[in-house]
Parts: sequence; structure tokens; C-alpha cells
Amino acid sequence: MDTKGIVENIKAGVSGIHIQGRDFVRVDEEIEEIAKQLKFKVKEWNQGYGWVDFKTKRALKPEQDVSLYEDLKTIADDNPENNIYVIRNAFSALNNDYKAAARLQQELQRINRDFKSQSVIFLIAKEDIVFPEIVDLLVQYHCPPLASSQVETIFDSLLQEHSINASTKVKRSLVSIFSGMERDTMLRIFETLLNKYAKSFPSQAVERALALKKKSLSRSGLLELVDSSVCIDQIGGLQQLKSWLRNKKHIIDNLAHAQRLGISAPKGVLLAGMPGCGKSMSAKAAASLFNVPLFRLDIGSLMGKFVGESEANMKAALKIAEQASPCVLWVDELEKAFSGINGSGGSAEITTRLFGYFLTWMQEKPGAVFVMATANDITSIPPELLRRGRFDEIFYVDLPSDSERKQIFEVKIRALKIEWSKINFAELAKATSGFSGADIECVINDALEDLFRNDKRDLTQDVLKKHISLVTPISLVLEDKIKIYQELFKNFRLKAASLREEDLESINTTSDSQDSSERENAASNEFISPEKLKQLVKDVNSGVRMAAIKNPRCPIEALKEIVTDYKPFDFKKSGSWSDTQVAKEEFDKAVQHPNMTGDLILNLYATGMIKDEELLSLAHKLSSEERENTFDAAKVKLSRSIASATVQNICFLPGDIVNRDDVLVEIDNEEGHTQRVTTSVNGLIDTIFVKVGETIIAGKQIALILVPKS
Repeated sequence: MDTKGIVENIKAGVSGIHIQGRDFVRVDEEIEEIAKQLKFKVKEWNQGYGWVDFKTKRALKPEQDVSLYEDLKTIADDNPENNIYVIRNAFSALNNDYKAAARLQQELQRINRDFKSQSVIFLIAKEDIVFPEIVDLLVQYHCPPLASSQVETIFDSLLQEHSINASTKVKRSLVSIFSGMERDTMLRIFETLLNKYAKSFPSQAVERALALKKKSLSRSGLLELVDSSVCIDQIGGLQQLKSWLRNKKHIIDNLAHAQRLGISAPKGVLLAGMPGCGKSMSAKAAASLFNVPLFRLDIGSLMGKFVGESEANMKAALKIAEQASPCVLWVDELEKAFSGINGSGGSAEITTRLFGYFLTWMQEKPGAVFVMATANDITSIPPELLRRGRFDEIFYVDLPSDSERKQIFEVKIRALKIEWSKINFAELAKATSGFSGADIECVINDALEDLFRNDKRDLTQDVLKKHISLVTPISLVLEDKIKIYQELFKNFRLKAASLREEDLESINTTSDSQDSSERENAASNEFISPEKLKQLVKDVNSGVRMAAIKNPRCPIEALKEIVTDYKPFDFKKSGSWSDTQVAKEEFDKAVQHPNMTGDLILNLYATGMIKDEELLSLAHKLSSEERENTFDAAKVKLSRSIASATVQNICFLPGDIVNRDDVLVEIDNEEGHTQRVTTSVNGLIDTIFVKVGETIIAGKQIALILVPKS
């Protein structure tokens, strides 16, 4: 909360401050700090007891009936000089009480007229204060949920206070979980973990904290934290959508660097199309791909019974998402959420206001909140949401093709914990024409239940074909509606989430061409199958091999084969070079590939195939545990000879590689002279702990740099 701004406003003569938020303990502490700076006393009123002692919350007149209208006389009869009056539950107390609102208006005007800069009234409410009598007399401030930097500071102090041991991986996971929460909720969860695990937080503490956060969010009714264990490779088909998401992952993984080049954080995507064809699964897969939390926003659940409550709930929900960024915000069935906007009646007016706020937020939202919106009927979506700038892209999801149905069967059946044999996936795909992904999942589930009932353990082709014949696919159940949808999506000219069968067949056929230039084109195509890429990385032509290695879809099996087959060649010695040998350029490109795994990188480092500087450039591919085992942490602190300084410039960002004596930050010392803080090691910047404009004191940690262990 901006206490400095509040103090300045009070000194400037503002008579009313509205603090919007849910973290009431934090609000109390901030008000106490404001009162201390101004040397004011604090008097509090709440809807439960009337006037109470601000610190103890004990009623000053226990037997008196509580009425804001009547109790405001206390301010009228009081000398407001050097007083802060705190009105709790302000929205509920003023709602439908026009006399109380009118009396409060008079007191705000009296302070403004006779006690300017000497007194102020604080209204505490999670809702917007929109009452016409007083809205123009108030300045609004927010007490938002905790940002990651705030969580890190609080969490570190708690670990030190209680002498708790936790690995870097556990600490980072818990900080991520606590981000976007109210402080009192975070402290409550921390106490639960402390009681259960005492002096050491194991990896299980992360799961426990996540479960407690889910329970907390479900109670608030604002956002639901969803498990996102679905891997993007578990989705059959949708090649263009998956490729697009992988491209966005590269930006999200390197967001600081991208923003430094002027690239904005990805806004999100709208998936429109047939029910049961992977839209919701894609939202979960996107969160897993980006390795960020997935929040589900149910706009219908935000609707409140009081005026202004719905808008306050919407703002609070979106604020949680912002504070927890980077994250994925999943808005399911978007067309139902905003149906009836611009209509008549109270409900329609509320929906219209929510839509307006959501629209503005989509356009201007801070932070890396990636919105995954799904819809079946795009014609019901307000056109304002479909224009460029709201979403980065809009995809149309159709019923799966033959090859996509084959992939769906393969993915689902290979993941089963049951024996299966002699299954012809291509035959199953042909037998399920018109089936959605959900229909196919239903077939497999029914087949498994059949086996369980009959005490069998082997899933066969005959069992699956039997249950295919028993399922009526969605293409028949919604035949007329699907035809209308398909025609509409064609007219809207939306981008297809899937590739056409003939396009896929053409790409894979070209990979077998006798012409090396055609094979090279096929190898560079992002939609070529992984099996074909495994073949092309062994091609006799070096250009084809390099194109296959550069392909974002090049599988780890092929990359592993390249780096293990590579042998440095000394051209100064006698010997013959074969065109089929793995070249140094191919080795380097394979090591840098996005699919390269941390364990393989560490094996190459251990055998001397990659050096320290290369290892640092690949550190982002290592897990937290791998980093902890591979690197030492070097701390950069402000010299003890400098009492205090103001940060003027930060020269590097997390993820940058620095060399000894590189200037890390520029500061102005107490005398106003510019000084430079340099690094004393070669390493990778893991964390920057300061911000431009921040005043820091002697010994303050400025950065954490990772250095390969000896």
C-alpha cells in the first residue's frame, strides 16, 4: 500500500481515504504507521460493535445498538484535530442507508473546510465506494495481494526467525505459491507447515502449501487454482496451436530479455470450436508448458448481491492473477460469461460493467498473465473481444481428423497402466470418423470398465471396436448445430488449430525426396513428425542435418544421439573427414536446443565436452536441484564503507552472463557522487535484489551470481 502517497494527500488537505483490500491486518499496520508519521490518534468504528479501541478492537460502549448514522454523531461532537477516524465495513454500512451517507458527506466536508490537513476519515472496504454523496470526496488506495518480491522478503525473514532449513528448489516453489495471496493467509499456511514439518521443509511441504492455497482460493470464490499436469504432447493433433504455444513459451521463459528489446508480454489466446475437442485440455497443457500456475476464472461466481460487489470481486480476482504472474488465467465458456451485455435489467447492467472492466484489463493488464479463453459459440461473444489487441490469436478447433484421432488413441492408450497388444491405431481412427476427443476418451474408459467387470487385463482391438459401436459421436448428437458452427468459422476466417491431412502428408513425403534441398525444407518445417526428424538428423547432407537439429520439434532422442556421437576432429593431424560425421557446429546447436535436458548437459560438462562459459549459458535448462548441485552462489553486497546509496542504474538482468570486474549497478552515495559496484567472479546472474531509485544501506545484498563449482 502507498503509505507515502496517503500521507502526502492528507497533508494536502484530503479529508477521505478509501482503502480497498481484504488484508485487514496489513491495513491496520499501515494506518498505524501513517498515524505515527502524522502524530495523529486513531479511532475506529466497525459494524459489529460500533466505536472500538483501534488496537484491542474492544467495544467502547458494549451495550449500545450499532448504527453508522447515529454513531457518526461522535465525529460531529468531537474535535477532529489530529485524529484519524477509521470506518470498517464501510460499503455494507452505507449500502441503502442514505441518511448515513449524507451525514458522512457532511463530516468529510467539515474536515475539509475547518480541519484541513489536521484530520481524515478512512473508509475500509473490499468493494468500490460508488455512493454519489461521497465518491468525489474520497481518494482511493489499494492494499493488493503480495507480489513475489514481497513474499520473498517475508518468507526469508520467517525462515531466519524460526531457523528453518529448506532447499533452494523448495523455497522458490513456496514463494511462487504464496505470490498473489493476502499476507494473513500466507502466514496461516506458513504456521501450518511449521507445525507439521518443524525445522526443515521437505519437498512435501510444497504439495501441502499448494493444497492449502487451493482450499483458500475456493473459499474466496474468486479464482480456482487448477492442477495442470497435462503435458502438451498428450494432446493429439492441434499442430498449429501447439506450435504457436511453444513459440510463446520462448518469450515467457526469456521475458526480461524480450521486454528489453521492446517485445510485450504475451496477452493470450481464444480457442473457439467444437465441444470435447481439446480446448480445456489445451489450457491445462499451456500452464504445464510455461511451467506456471493455472487459475480458472468463473465470472458467474463473481456476481454479488450488492451494488458494486461484483466489480470489486472482478478487480480482486484479476489482481490476484497479476500478483501471481507469470501465470495462465483460464476463462472457460467465455460466451456464457458475457451473455446478455447491453441488455436491460440489473443483471444485464452488472454484466455489461464487468465486461467493460475485463475489456480494459485485457488491453492494459500489467505483468505476464496469459489468458486462455475457450468458447463453443463464437457468435455470442461481443465483437469487442475479437479484435486484435485483446488476444494475440484466435484459433478454431474442429472435430479431429483421421491422423489426429490416431494420435489421440495412441496417446491415451500408451499412458494406460494396463496391458494392451496388437492394436491397430489407424483402423481405430477410421472407425471413429466424426468422434471428438472426448468421445474417444469415453470409448477407452468404457472398454476399461468392461475389462474390470470381466476380470480381464488385456485391452484388445475387438474390445475397443465393440465400444466404438456403442457410442453415438457428437457429430451426430449435434449434427445440425455443428454444420452451422463449421460454416460460421469458415466465414470468420479464423486460424485453424489443426493442419489439413494433405499438408501433413506432403511434408512427410518431401522428407524422403532424392533432392537434398527438398529434404532440407522438410527438415525445417515445424510440423514434420518427430519420427522423420530422427531420420533426417542422420542424413548424408550436412545442411539437412543442421535444419533438422534447428527444428524446435527435434526430439531429445535425436539430440542425444548427436551429442554422444560427436568426436572433436583435429584437422592438423592426418586422417579422413567423413561428411556423415557430426560437426562441431551441429554439436553446439544440439546442446543449445530447447529440448535439451539438464541431465544430458551435466554429463557433457562432467566429461569436458562443454566448458564453464557454455554451462552458464545453459543454466536455464537445469532444474533447481541440478543448479544447486552444480553451482556455488556468490553474493554481491554494498560495501560497508558506504553508509547508504541510491540505485541509479542496473546494468544486467537475471539470466545475463557477467565477467569479473563488469559493472553490475551504478549508485549515488550520500555525498551524491556516482560509484560503480562491480562483480568479482565470472558467472550467471540468478537474482537482482534492488530496484532503480531504491535507497540501500551498507551490507545490502545487491545480486546473487551462480558460479560453477570447482
